[in-house]
Amino acid sequence: MNRLEQMVKSEGLKDKRIVITGCGYKPLSQTFYDITTGEPSHDSIDIHGQKMKLNIGSAVAGVLALNGANVHMVSTSADKLNNIKKGLGTFFDDDLIEYSALDLLNENEVKSFVDNLPRDKPIYWVQSVGLGAGSYKLKNDNPYLPIEEIPLELIEKESQIVLRATHLMMKELLPIFRKQEETRIALITSMSAIRGYSYGTAHCAAKGAIDRYANAAMLGLYKDNIFITTVRPGALDTGMYDGEAVQEAVKDASDEYQGDWRNKGIRLAAPTTIGEAINFVFRTPAHVPSLNLVAKGQFPHEGS
Repeated sequence: MNRLEQMVKSEGLKDKRIVITGCGYKPLSQTFYDITTGEPSHDSIDIHGQKMKLNIGSAVAGVLALNGANVHMVSTSADKLNNIKKGLGTFFDDDLIEYSALDLLNENEVKSFVDNLPRDKPIYWVQSVGLGAGSYKLKNDNPYLPIEEIPLELIEKESQIVLRATHLMMKELLPIFRKQEETRIALITSMSAIRGYSYGTAHCAAKGAIDRYANAAMLGLYKDNIFITTVRPGALDTGMYDGEAVQEAVKDASDEYQGDWRNKGIRLAAPTTIGEAINFVFRTPAHVPSLNLVAKGQFPHEGS
């Protein structure tokens, strides 16, 4: 059963509009399993008769809508966003789901998007953008490469795309946030931001950069009642790990942490677990500065 089907609906976020950037999906080509329940670790929707794995943004949208929020999904493809809306609509009333297609790297498009956002509810923000926000295509969809095989443009694109997209949206949303009684933001980075491993040079550098951006923004804005949480997931079952090249690279990383993914299989968490964490972060009276999550069976090191 899909995890979204198992979740209890609530109205804890019913008076919020939550912008979620970086929503998408990938075809389901391999199934991974939870080590204790034996259930698949992906979250899926049906699109034109084919099973698709939700990415972080789409899964978070589903969880927050189940908790009553109006979620406003953002990505580059209107067709994909419409497919996600229809797919998630099998779990709850899809009237809670809005979407806008725009280039998150285009300053004019981001400005126009924010100018046209409804102001009938307080606006929160979940930033989950990755390389998909730009035009750079990874070979074999694999960001984990030996140093000598890392193209210079990968170093540039992986850092610049995410930082530019985040900063553009932050700049445009800030005037709205400063007028609100309270604002909650979740900037999703990665456990790769705080722990290194071989084959992770470009990926760790990029995630570290956006993680430090999130930390500095949190310190600069909390006095305006803008409360930022850095969410650092480990490996999630979004379809990113379905390819053979990625699997071999992450098995090497697991070996270095004395993990046993090579013999017992790769361990991934469901993307909806990030949604559950953000639901907590957005509803608790406390400010949660950072939150680390890894799958059961994934090496839980917080540093190299």
